[in-house]
Amino acid sequence: MSDMRFMLWSAVRDLDEFKEFAEQAARLKPFGTVLMNVGTLAAKARHEMPEVWSAWHEYAISNPSLHKVFPHPKIAPHVPADYVKKNRELLLAKAAVVRELGLGAWVLSQEPYFMPESFFREHPHLRGPRIDHPRRSRGEEFAMCTDLAEVREMYEWMMAEYKRNVPELGFFMFNTNDAGSGFCWAEWLYSGPNGPKACRFTTAGDRIGAFMEALHRGAEAGGGDVTVYIGHVNFRPEERADVLAKLPPNSGVRGHDDATMGVGSHMGADNPVRGLINPLGILEGMERIVTQNVRNAMIHLGAIYHRAGEFAGTVERVLDIVIGFLEKPVTGLRARLDRLHELALAWAGEEKAEEVTEALYDLDAVLKAKQLLVGRYSLLYCAVSMRFITRPLLFDPNRITPEEEDYFLPHVFNVRESEARNDYTDLHGGHMQVTPAEATEVRGFPRLLERLRRIAEVLESATDGPEGEWLFNLATSVRIYASALRSIDNFYFGQLIRNRSADALAREEPVIPVKAGSWEGEGEILAWNERMRDEFDNAIELIALLEERGTDQLTHAENPEDEDTFLLGPDIIDQLKKKVKIMRDHWLDVERYLAPPHK
Repeated sequence: MSDMRFMLWSAVRDLDEFKEFAEQAARLKPFGTVLMNVGTLAAKARHEMPEVWSAWHEYAISNPSLHKVFPHPKIAPHVPADYVKKNRELLLAKAAVVRELGLGAWVLSQEPYFMPESFFREHPHLRGPRIDHPRRSRGEEFAMCTDLAEVREMYEWMMAEYKRNVPELGFFMFNTNDAGSGFCWAEWLYSGPNGPKACRFTTAGDRIGAFMEALHRGAEAGGGDVTVYIGHVNFRPEERADVLAKLPPNSGVRGHDDATMGVGSHMGADNPVRGLINPLGILEGMERIVTQNVRNAMIHLGAIYHRAGEFAGTVERVLDIVIGFLEKPVTGLRARLDRLHELALAWAGEEKAEEVTEALYDLDAVLKAKQLLVGRYSLLYCAVSMRFITRPLLFDPNRITPEEEDYFLPHVFNVRESEARNDYTDLHGGHMQVTPAEATEVRGFPRLLERLRRIAEVLESATDGPEGEWLFNLATSVRIYASALRSIDNFYFGQLIRNRSADALAREEPVIPVKAGSWEGEGEILAWNERMRDEFDNAIELIALLEERGTDQLTHAENPEDEDTFLLGPDIIDQLKKKVKIMRDHWLDVERYLAPPHK
C-alpha cells in the first residue's frame, strides 16, 4: 500500500488543534503518503458580504480560494491586505507543522472564485459569468473568464506562489459551479449558462482542461507538479463526459474514477452533531481499498463550508478503525462484524462487548434507514440553516414580535423575510417535499427515533470500559442527532398542517366555537397540538441534556459574532430556553383560528 495517499480534511483554525490533528494523522505514515489539508482560512471573508445580508454569500464566505492567500498583483489591491496576511500566516504555520512531522499537504479550494466588483471596474475585459444563486442571493457576483489567456496566467501565477511557499503541496482539489465559483457557460450555473459571447462555443472539456493545465504549469513553476482534481461540481452529464475525456495528465474528477474513496465522521453531512461516527460504515467504506484500485483515501473530519472540525477523540477513534483495517483488511459482512466485535471489546470491555457490538450494528442500520425514509431531513440544512433546533414551532409565526424572533430569524437561509418566517418547508428557495401534502407522518420514523434512544442507552451503560468516556460522548452525539431529526419531522408536518389550514389562518377575526361543536375540534387542531407538544418536549429534553453534559458534542461558534446560517451560536442553551418560552407564550394561538374540541 506504499503508493496510497491518505488525505485528511478538517476545518481547523487553531494551530495547537491542528498540531494535535497532524500528530494523529502521522500514524498513517507506514501505509503511504499522508497529506493534511492546510487550506482552511484564518477567518471569514466578511468583506464579501453585501451591505444587506445575503444567504448565498454565507455559503461562500469561509471557502478558501487561491486569491485569498496569494492574490495576483492585479487582484491584490481589491482584497483587504490584513485578511490576506492572516490567511497566509496560518497557511505557512500549518505547512511548518506538516514539514516537521514528515507529512504532505493538500488543499480544498473553490475556483474560479468571484472577484470584487472594484476589480472588474479596473479590468472590465476579464469579467466572466455571473455565478451566484438568484433565489438565494441579495447581490450578484461574477467570476473571471478563464477562457482568456490573461486570466489563466493569473491562476498559474497564484498556484506557483502557493507551491513555492508550501513545497509539501501534493494535491489540489477545487469545487466549482457552486458556493462562490463557476465557469463561463456551464449549463448548471444557478443563474443559467452565461458569460461573454466570445467564449460561448468553447466546450466544457476544452475550457476546464485549459484551466487545469494552467494550474499544473503553475505548480511546476513553483517547485513541482501536483495532482489536480475537481471535487463537487455542477456539470450536466454531457459536459462532465467532455471534461473527463479531456483531462490533463495527473488530473481527475472526484466520484468518476475508482482511484478515490472517502470515509470519516458524520460531521460533514450531519452538522451540528459533533463526534458521531459509524464504525461499521467506515469498515465497509475501507473495503474499496482491497476490492478496487483505490489510491486516494480521503478522511473527512469536519463540517462542510469550512465551519468547524472534529475533536481529537473522534479523530483518534476514526484513525484507529482505519489503521486497524490497513494492518489487517477485512472484506464481507461476516468479517466486518467480527472486526466490529473486536472494536467493541477494546472500547467497552468484555462485560459490555456484545451489547455495544449490537448497538453499533444497529447504528449503521438506523443511519441507512434514515436515508431511505427521510433522506431530505438534512441536519445541516434543516436543523441549522433553517434553525429548526432553536426556533419556536408556531401556528402563526406572525404573532411574535421582532424582538422575540431576532435571535433566530436573521440566520434563517432565505432572502425573503416573510418566507423565512412563515414557510417551514422553504428549503433554500426550493420546496422541501418528503411526503404527499395530505400525509400526517412518515411510517416507521418514530421507531427509528426509538432505536436511536436505545443505542444511546447501551453506549451510556459501557462507561466502565477502557474507552467508556468516548462511548459516553458518542451516546450524547446520538441523542443530539435524534433530537435534531425529531425537530425536522415536527416542523415539516407542522407546516403541512398549516398548509391544510390556510383558509383558517386567513381569518381576520378569532374563531368563536359553535356550542354544538365536534368532539374532535375544528380542522386539524388536535394534530397541531400533538406536534407542538412534541417539539416543546423535545426542546426541554435537549436543554436538560446539554445542561448536564455540556455543548461539546454540538457544533457551535465560540464567539457570538461568528454565529451564522451554517453555524449555531455559543449561547445555544439560552436560545433553546427562548424557544420554549415563546412556544408557551403562544400555546393558544391555534385556538384563534381553529375551534378546540367540545366535550
